[in-house]
Amino acid sequence: MPDDVILLKGTYTYSGKVLVSYKTENDIHTTDFYNLAVLNDDGTDFRVIFSGVIPRKPKANGIRYMPYQDNTRVLLGDYVLECTPDIDTCTSSSLVPIAYPSILEEDARSTKHWSEIIIAPDNKHMSWTILRSDVGAAVAIGVLERKTDHYAIENVQLINHIHPFEHDPTNPGFIIPIPLRGGEVKQFVRGGNAISVAGGKQNSTPDSIVQDLTSDNRTQITYTPGYDETTIFSPDERLGIVMSTRFSKQTDPAIFGLMPKPYGIYTSMGLIRFLYMYAVDGVRKYRPGNIGPVLIDIQRSMHEAGYQGIQLTTDEKNWFFSSPMSWHPDGKRVMWPEMLKGGDPTKMRLQTAKLPDYKSEPPVPITTTTDNIPYGIKDLTVLDSVNPNIEGKIAGKHSGYINYVRNDSGYSGNTEALYVNFSDDGEDFYNGYEKVHYSADGGRYETNLQLTGSKQGEMNFRATFSALGGPKPARLLFDTDADGKPKSYGYATYNGITLNIADLLE
Repeated sequence: MPDDVILLKGTYTYSGKVLVSYKTENDIHTTDFYNLAVLNDDGTDFRVIFSGVIPRKPKANGIRYMPYQDNTRVLLGDYVLECTPDIDTCTSSSLVPIAYPSILEEDARSTKHWSEIIIAPDNKHMSWTILRSDVGAAVAIGVLERKTDHYAIENVQLINHIHPFEHDPTNPGFIIPIPLRGGEVKQFVRGGNAISVAGGKQNSTPDSIVQDLTSDNRTQITYTPGYDETTIFSPDERLGIVMSTRFSKQTDPAIFGLMPKPYGIYTSMGLIRFLYMYAVDGVRKYRPGNIGPVLIDIQRSMHEAGYQGIQLTTDEKNWFFSSPMSWHPDGKRVMWPEMLKGGDPTKMRLQTAKLPDYKSEPPVPITTTTDNIPYGIKDLTVLDSVNPNIEGKIAGKHSGYINYVRNDSGYSGNTEALYVNFSDDGEDFYNGYEKVHYSADGGRYETNLQLTGSKQGEMNFRATFSALGGPKPARLLFDTDADGKPKSYGYATYNGITLNIADLLE
């Protein structure tokens, strides 16, 4: 790129060009000033398509760069950049604001009126994640309609779960877990009728999930015990690139997910933000380690036990992965930005990986994204009734129960789960407890849980984290606690593997 370019972000477009945002010495200190350009991925044919101020709203999560499939527009978050005649040969561009539903944007419990935004390949439907102080995150979908001087989002629906449990009407004192939908939206897939999200299903730690929009189905893509988040699918949807801690042994929080647990993603509520700040944000700021990306075969990732994929990190000592990840439309090239460790957003580079031997198949055909979502909620006021607090017993399908208690007040609370001879299948039995206490000032996870029967396992450890904020967030603390024991100690063992909390970096 030209010598005066100070790179910020870069992504492939649907035509195969690279869209970059950047600063120059002339505007680096100008608030909200951005330059956008397109070029080939060999660095040639650099063409500026926009230079100017993109005003940032108070509760926006910065600027995102989501090219439309029609190659004439870019979704930025609170704006659409319209290019004439198209992105590749742009001779004029205009910034058009987006009007989000005020009931979602202005709600005091919405701490970010969007944290992630994606545009469907039908060039109409948009989905976004809203960070909230009550449910953690809500997910909405709607239709972007061009008006005279703005875009409006119409036919808005919520597509996340509202309450993770409901009371069992036939069994007083018992509660029924509700499938967890939503999370951070990452990409429309299956032609536009499903969404790749960072969420959770069978594991106790976050995984990449595909949430169908035409049915209740949720498909788990990754199964590692550590921290997996984004999967961006190739055009033929046979490959993916994943943000993952799996190749970072000293920062991979696999000890929390090594032993499978029933409803583990529910019992770890409140813990996930500490795992993110430790394994992701901490690595970005100062801690040795990496967060990917990882190249995966989708079917192998879904069905092959222990599958890891291919590590794409080349220099974890100095650089770390930063979003967005993207695919060239030929399905044989991937791209992602990397930032110099320390978190300086002006120290960026673009990495590419080529797959010359991969025989890509035709892209998944584009369809119109459905508005008939079976679990969609059109009444946006349901968020007014959110109460994350719950207490009750989860019945085992064969025997026993889990006594579950969650008390949450915004960004602090606790979750406790007591397992009493719990078994769903009559072969594996759980006894013991898990406890999570969390606040902005720090968090603690404690467990003494045994798995007996056809499978054997044990979790017997404590993990204490420092505050979520600051230059060194969510440090694992090992100094002596009031009970005379280290603040973090112990192990988890399952399937011949034993992990110790002391092996993770402080």
